Amino acid sequence: MNRTRLAITALVIAAATGAAVGLSGCGAAQGEKSASDSAAAAIERPKLRDCDIGAAGTWRCGQIEVPAVRADPDIGTQKISFALRPRDDRSRPSKGTIVFIEGGPGFAATNADSIRPTVAVFAPFLRRHELIAIDQRGTGLSSPLLCAELQRGRVPQQKALAACAKKLGPRFQAYTTAESAADVEAVRRAIALPKRKMILYGDSYGTYLGQSYAARYGEGMKGLILSSAYPISGESPFWPSLYPAAKRAVRLACRRLPDCSGNAVGRLKRTMKLIGTGSTFVSNILGYLMGDAASYAPNGYHRLNAAVSAWLGGNRVPLRELTDPGPPGAGSPRYYSEGMYYATICNDYPTPWDRQSAIPDRRRQLQQAVKDFRPRNYWAPVPVGVWVRDPASDIDNCITWPAPTGNMEKPVPSGVKMPGNLKTLVLAGEFDSITTVKEARMVNLRFPQGRLFVVANRGHASELYYPFTSRATDRIRQFVNNLG
Repeated sequence: MNRTRLAITALVIAAATGAAVGLSGCGAAQGEKSASDSAAAAIERPKLRDCDIGAAGTWRCGQIEVPAVRADPDIGTQKISFALRPRDDRSRPSKGTIVFIEGGPGFAATNADSIRPTVAVFAPFLRRHELIAIDQRGTGLSSPLLCAELQRGRVPQQKALAACAKKLGPRFQAYTTAESAADVEAVRRAIALPKRKMILYGDSYGTYLGQSYAARYGEGMKGLILSSAYPISGESPFWPSLYPAAKRAVRLACRRLPDCSGNAVGRLKRTMKLIGTGSTFVSNILGYLMGDAASYAPNGYHRLNAAVSAWLGGNRVPLRELTDPGPPGAGSPRYYSEGMYYATICNDYPTPWDRQSAIPDRRRQLQQAVKDFRPRNYWAPVPVGVWVRDPASDIDNCITWPAPTGNMEKPVPSGVKMPGNLKTLVLAGEFDSITTVKEARMVNLRFPQGRLFVVANRGHASELYYPFTSRATDRIRQFVNNLG
C-alpha cells in the first residue's frame, strides 16, 4: 500500500477547525499511555480538499494512514478518511467540534443518507461548531472491505465468512472496535482537535464504538451522545432482550391505534405457526420484525399488525409484500460493507462457544448451549434451535471465523472504567428491538455522568429517520446546549 502522506501546516488545520494545540498535549484515557500513541504521534497533518458528500454546507475531506494492526505493523496500513464541515461563523472562536461515527458496523458516516439527517439534528449548533464525519476502516471512503460472497448474499453465510477470512489472511485481525477507536483518536490528533472541545455522537454500532473510545481516550472530552445504545459487556450471546422487546412493540403499537384491538402478539404467533416456523416466509417475518419494523417505528409495527390481520382474514398478499427482503446482496460496499459488519462482530461480539476451539468443537458447544437454554419457549412459537440458525438472530454465523490472536484488544480493556466526569446522553427508542431499552440501561449504568432518555413511541436511532419528528432530536439539542 502507498504510504505517501501529504502534509500541511497546523495553522491551516487550525483555521479549518478552530483548533490550535500540539499533538503532545493529548494524553490517553485513565492517564495511561495508549497502544496507539506512538503510531498517532507519527501521523502528519492530512491535506484537506473540497468535497461534496451530499449534505448542506461546505465540506473538506482528508485522510490519514495508520497501521492495519497496531500490534503488528508488518501486516500493512489502513486508510482512514473523514469529512469536515467548518463552522459557519468564522469571525468568532469555535464552541466545539461534533464528531460523528456511524453504525452497522459497515455503514459510512459520509454516506448522504447518514450525514444529511445528522446535519439536520445538529443544525442549530453549526454556526459555532465544526462537524466531522469519520468513516470507520472498511467503510465508505476508508477502503471499503469487499468480501464478494458476503456482499452478494448468494452463498451460505458460514461458507461466505470462511471465504472472507481466507481472503483477508492475517488482516482479519484489523477489523476490531479497539482498532476503530484508535483510528478516531488518530484523526483527532492529526487535525489537532482539543479533547475539551470534542463531542462524540454515535448511533447503533456507533454507540458500541463510542463506549470503546470513551473508555480508552475519553478523559477530558466535552461530551458523549450514544443513540440506540447497546452494551459492550454483560449481554448474553443469545441477545435475549431483543425478541421480548419486539413483541412488546407489536402489542403497544396495536394499543395506540384506534383501528387495532385484541391480542396483536397472539395473532402474530398464530400466523407464524400456521405458516410453519421453519419456513423461509417466517424467517422473512422475523427479519422484518427485528429490523425494519424497529427502524421505522411506530409505522413499521402498525403495518405489520395490519398485514397479519389481513393474512388471518384470507388476504395473504400484504404480509408477503411487507416482509419480502428483496433480491440478495447488499449493494456497493462503499455504502454498506457486509464484510466489515461480519469481520467486526465475529472479532468482538460474544459467542456461545469458546472462540479458541476448533470449528467442530464450536459446533458441539453451540448445540450444548442450545440444549441448556431456558426457558425453551423463549422465542415461541419459534423453537430455540430454529431461532439460533435464523439470520434474524445472527447467533451462529461466526462459527467459521478465525480465533482471536494476541494482537487483538477487547473493545474495552478489562478493569477500565468510563471517565467519571464525562457528560453522557444515552438514548433508547421505546419500540426498538435492534438495541433495546434494557440494553441502554445497562450502558447508562457504566457512565457516572450518564443520563438515559427513552424516546416514547419511537424505534431505532429515531432522530435519523423520516419523518424527522422524534423527541430524540430535542433531547440531543438540549444536551449540547447544556454543555455550554
